[in-house]
Amino acid sequence: MVWTLPVAVRTGAQAWNSPAALDLARRAIARRTRAAADTALHDYKAQAHGFLFFLGQLGEGLADPPRLVKADQLELEVYWKAPASSKQRVVGWRDRAELPTDIYYHRDHLGIVQNNFGPAIRLGEGDEVRDVPHPLSAAGPDLYDYALADSTTITFPARQVRVVALRVRPKDFAAPRIVGTLYVDATTADLVRLAFNFTPHAYLDAQLEDVSIVLDNALWEARFWLPYRQELEIRRRATWLDMPARGIIRARWEIDGYLFNVGLATSWFQGDEITFLPKAERDSFPWREPLAQAMEAVAEPVRQNDLERVRGGRADRRAPRAHRAQGPPARRPRPLRPGARQPGRRAHARRGAGVARRGRATRAACDGELRLLRSAAQRERHGVGPRGPARPGAGSVPRGA
Repeated sequence: MVWTLPVAVRTGAQAWNSPAALDLARRAIARRTRAAADTALHDYKAQAHGFLFFLGQLGEGLADPPRLVKADQLELEVYWKAPASSKQRVVGWRDRAELPTDIYYHRDHLGIVQNNFGPAIRLGEGDEVRDVPHPLSAAGPDLYDYALADSTTITFPARQVRVVALRVRPKDFAAPRIVGTLYVDATTADLVRLAFNFTPHAYLDAQLEDVSIVLDNALWEARFWLPYRQELEIRRRATWLDMPARGIIRARWEIDGYLFNVGLATSWFQGDEITFLPKAERDSFPWREPLAQAMEAVAEPVRQNDLERVRGGRADRRAPRAHRAQGPPARRPRPLRPGARQPGRRAHARRGAGVARRGRATRAACDGELRLLRSAAQRERHGVGPRGPARPGAGSVPRGA
């Protein structure tokens, strides 16, 4: 299997709502509609491996780096059935508190995003964000502006995949909308990657400062772009003992172990989308390593001094992962591994080093991108900043659920 590291190609400054940008957006909208009717993919089962970090900042100016308060690690079984049914089951859950806290999470913070959010975006069980139109929904062209940006090419034995960045912003910044970048397969118009945050009026909780999201899909069976890596950051501001405070929730997920067309029954998807094994079974999950060691593999999220250096660079050029499977559909696909560095592309390979390998480089790059999303969105808003004070944490599912 051949892998070439991604090479960003400048397409030049593009006007908002150019014919080419609108054409790509309309193709992507049509593709999302057709994908739901794709007869080749009936259902799948996968595994999701996730971390939730709750961090806090305190003091005038909130200048000190965030400090880890609590870390949770979760293992999920993920199920999907056409056209858009989703089920997730928490089978393993452990935590570690560095400081006293009674933080608890909304149920949907404890699982991944399926179907790329569908036609409307909802977070915090609707308490944080509710019914924000997706830019690739049928109503998207009436609500959003689109502009072409850079493109990235990935080479496979069968074909090349050219991924085009499509910037998106609302026509009305006073409405609940998103601001960000869609990454679209130029040939099939599939959504490959989605990186965005929200306009201030999208936040239903007045204490929310910012929510940033990055969804990466991977190519499976040389045909299906499915969830691979997801990052979420929620920031709230408050006061504690008359001092400014900020609470930060970071969720990080990796999804793998796909099994396709296993014959899932419709009845399996009844009830809540995210469910839990009994606490005794979750606590007895056979983890491969201690929690402290597992946390080291996710770029030391509490040590923000390292991340501050990343935030000054370009972090939005990470390309999607790609996977291929051999044999019948019900067999587990095998992920592609990055190949050797190509002659003449040393500079590009360096720039993409955090793309092709798991570990601290990719983790830190995504932290940087979440911060860049916030600053880019504020520039798009022409000076409209984030909303005011917020409490450090909120949710609806206690640890002992």
